[in-house]
Amino acid sequence: MNHAQIDRLLSSVPDSTEPRHLKRVHGYATTARRIDTRISTLRIELERALRAVDDAVPEGRGDEASDRALELARELDSLERIQPRVDSWLRVSVGAVSDDPGLEPFGEGPTA
Repeated sequence: MNHAQIDRLLSSVPDSTEPRHLKRVHGYATTARRIDTRISTLRIELERALRAVDDAVPEGRGDEASDRALELARELDSLERIQPRVDSWLRVSVGAVSDDPGLEPFGEGPTA
């Protein structure tokens, strides 16, 4: 989820949400935002690192430069794999407070 999607989801949280539930929702939202930001940053860093490998090979530093690119690729892959899970946690936590119908009458069946 990107930042705009997270904001849109958070806007559906009722003002009457209990603080303990709101705390959890905001915790997941912060984590989801951080993953999105980190993924964007890593994509740029990885592209730069891959270009650096091109320059490092003729200078005999190819292994070191490649290792750095692989570290970035591994972190990016890891974050991209867990992003849907964290996004799901956020959606579920928002859904739990948004779908709550509150107090409704019960025990009264159809009158006709």
